[in-house]
Amino acid sequence: MIEVLVVVALFGIIAAVALAPAVAVVRRFEDVRAEEAREQRMTYFLRRIPDELRASPKEFIDGPAVVLVRRDVLGGAADDRLAFWSDRGEEPGVRAIRLFQPGAGRTGDPGVYRWVLPLQSPNTVNWEMLDPREGRLLFAGAESLRFAVLEFDSSEWSDEYSGPRPRGIRITVKTGEEEFVHEDWLPPR
Repeated sequence: MIEVLVVVALFGIIAAVALAPAVAVVRRFEDVRAEEAREQRMTYFLRRIPDELRASPKEFIDGPAVVLVRRDVLGGAADDRLAFWSDRGEEPGVRAIRLFQPGAGRTGDPGVYRWVLPLQSPNTVNWEMLDPREGRLLFAGAESLRFAVLEFDSSEWSDEYSGPRPRGIRITVKTGEEEFVHEDWLPPR
C-alpha cells in the first residue's frame, strides 16, 4: 500500500513539474495574442484616416480642404483635431476626428472618435458640440492624439494647418505606456 502511495505521489510531482511550464506558456500565448489584436486594431485605425484623406478633394470650394487644430489638455496630453471632406465609403461629408475624454457633463467611452458631418465644411466644425453617441469610436482607451501634416511647399511638419490637402500626415496615439506613430503620403497635386 505504501509503495502505491509513493508511486502516486511521484506521478503527482512529475505531473506538476511538467504542467506548470505548459500553463505559463498558454497564458503568455493568450497575452501575446491579445497584444497582437490590439496592434492590428491600431494599425487599421492609423491607416484609415490617410485612406479617407486620399479620397478628399485637393481644394475645397468654401474654404480650406483640411483643417488641423493643435490642442493640449491639462497634464500635457495631446488633443488635436482634424477635419477634412471625403466621400470614402459612400458617406460624403466632413470627417471630424478628435479625442474624447469623459468628464463633468460629458459622458461616453474615452478614445478617438470620428464624426461624418454632411452639411459642413472643414473650417466650420464646432468641436465642443460633437457628441460621442453620434460619432464612431475608432480606438477605445486612447489618452493622447497628435496630428502633423507636411505641406507641399515645405519640408517641415506643421502641427496647425488650414489649406489644401497636404502631401503627408503623421498620427501619434498614446494609450498608457504605449505610443503608436504612423506616417503616410498622400497623392500629389
